[in-house]
Amino acid sequence: MSYTINVKVYQTNTNAFFHIVEQGVYANGGTWHESNGVHVLTMGSSGTSGMLIFRTEQGKEPFWVVQGVHNYRPWVDIVTNLSDDVTAAKGLAEYYNNTVPGRAQAREAQRTSWEAVNAQGRKITARYAVSTGNDLELHIIIG
Repeated sequence: MSYTINVKVYQTNTNAFFHIVEQGVYANGGTWHESNGVHVLTMGSSGTSGMLIFRTEQGKEPFWVVQGVHNYRPWVDIVTNLSDDVTAAKGLAEYYNNTVPGRAQAREAQRTSWEAVNAQGRKITARYAVSTGNDLELHIIIG
């Protein structure tokens, strides 16, 4: 059974502009594309996830948002204060190989919303506006 997550990004603070610097997918035929400013993650089945890595125009304040479907339910996680060598491939694997404590638990928790605050005090929120069925919608709010 395939799934789609339509990701909409909102920025509420004009003191920095964030853009996506990398997209990644873990397992089961997932792909990213963009349609009318919406980032669309298509996944072949449950057990698949995708990651978006963000930075400011100046390359500062890196964070990721990972979203996916686990055991037929959506989940989301945010990690801030990333080091410069982090990639989506490395980060996504951490949710499945138990090398970083807490990542697999975040996937297993099947949270439909999450927020994190970075070292600069900026709040990043991700929440599913549509969290049932196969056509999901996730809102990312960068404060």
